[in-house]
Amino acid sequence: MLERIIRVVCAILAVGLIIGAFVGSEGMTDGETQSAMLPPCTVEEGLPFVEDDEVTCYWGMSGEVLALGNEVDLADVSVDIQWAKNGVWIGIAEASEAAKCTEKDGYYECEKYAIDLVAGGENSDGAFTWKASSGDYRFVAGGDDVQTLQQFDVEWSYEATLPQSTAWPLLIIGGLLGLYALLGRSGVRLLIDLL
Repeated sequence: MLERIIRVVCAILAVGLIIGAFVGSEGMTDGETQSAMLPPCTVEEGLPFVEDDEVTCYWGMSGEVLALGNEVDLADVSVDIQWAKNGVWIGIAEASEAAKCTEKDGYYECEKYAIDLVAGGENSDGAFTWKASSGDYRFVAGGDDVQTLQQFDVEWSYEATLPQSTAWPLLIIGGLLGLYALLGRSGVRLLIDLL
C-alpha cells in the first residue's frame, strides 16, 4: 500500500517536472506600457533682470519595489525597456539605493549621480536590455535639466526561459520518477539488471 502511494506521488512529480521543463524551455513572455515621470526641478531665484536663477533637477525613483525571487537565477530572464521621448532616460537600481534619496508622495527624489544603477541610465539612448537576477529593484527616471514636469510612456517586455543546464536535469529526474511510478521498485531493479 505504501509503495502504491509513493508511486502515485512519483507519477505526479514526474508529470510536473517534465511539463515544467518543456514549458520553461519554450519560455514565458509578457509586457506592458507604463507612465514614467521626472520630478520637478527646484529654482532658487537670483538677482532680478540678470537671469541667474539656480535650477536644480533630480532623478526620480519609483516607490514600488520589484522583488525578484531566487527562482529568477535558475532561468535566463531578459527585460527590454524602451521609450520614445527625447531628453529622458530610464534605469534600474537596487531598492536599497532609496536610502540615498528623499521620500516624496509616491516616489523618491534623488540627487543626480547620487545612486548607482545596475542597468540603463543616461547612455541608454531610448532603450536597453537588462539581464535580471534575484533581488529587490526600483526603476529610476532622469533627463535633461528642464524645469517643467516631464511625463512619458515606457514600454517594457520580458522573456524568461530555462537554460538547457536546468531543463535537462528536470527532464532526467522527471523521467526517472516516471519510470519508478510505472515499474515500481522490482521493475526498476529488473531493468537495471538487464542494462
